Amino acid sequence: MDPFLAPTPFFDYDHPHVEAWIRRQLDGVGDDPVTQIQHLYLAVRDGIRYNPYVFQTNASSFRASDALKRGESYCIPKAVLLGSAARAIGIPSRLGLADVRNHLSSVSSG
Repeated sequence: MDPFLAPTPFFDYDHPHVEAWIRRQLDGVGDDPVTQIQHLYLAVRDGIRYNPYVFQTNASSFRASDALKRGESYCIPKAVLLGSAARAIGIPSRLGLADVRNHLSSVSSG
């Protein structure tokens, strides 16, 4: 599981801004990893605005620290930020990707 716990150029939880953000989110939360990841999930979901129109092709736009710096992003960088936070608290994480046909609708057919 070590590869899924380590910081990487994208899962950059060792970036000073990401470290500080994680500390702020977990202030007063306690040591339970389930409670911690729930708080971090809500912080990413509610604190980083979802905007599918900010897609960029440069690699740095996929970093957790970039999503945090911008304060808005789309699904992949937001997932990387959550995955980075998970790794920082000892929860192994990696991305799982899917092909989405309509990024503006979550309605399924069938």
